[in-house]
Amino acid sequence: MSAQLMPGERPLLVARQHWSVVAPPLGAALAALVIGIVILVLIPAAIAGFGTGGVKLTAGILLGVFAFGWAGLVYLRWRFQKYTLTDRRIVLERGVLSRLTESISLDRIQNTVIRRPLGDRVIGAGHIDIESAGRDGTETLHRIPDAETFYATLLQAIDSLRLGPAHAMSQGI
Repeated sequence: MSAQLMPGERPLLVARQHWSVVAPPLGAALAALVIGIVILVLIPAAIAGFGTGGVKLTAGILLGVFAFGWAGLVYLRWRFQKYTLTDRRIVLERGVLSRLTESISLDRIQNTVIRRPLGDRVIGAGHIDIESAGRDGTETLHRIPDAETFYATLLQAIDSLRLGPAHAMSQGI
């Protein structure tokens, strides 16, 4: 799924959040599944003369459906969130069943900040905060892989847009 570009608009970079965003929820789903299976195995086959096989089977199926459903939803939400930087704007797309597309015009951006905490620096990611005119608050692009490249390309695109096409040609944008 690609962003709908305006006539004459060129995409510069496309990014999605770093894979580390989905690792903790997927690990938690796997851990819950393993712990649930261990508990089901430890429950005796009969309690006070009543068989527990049907209950254990039902609980195991429900646990599996819940764990795989949650992991699948987390993965799909990550997979369908995308940031597209063009020579005119930043397009933010998100959503699995219902899609939300926002755009921030480069000529309205007033301030940008890149934040790279230690954990994000280790994995090569970072957050980019964008403050633009006419918007409430700041839009944050969370955990962008290779955030410094995205940030540098964003600043270069903003400068090229403000300084005109001659400057863009000299910079190779």
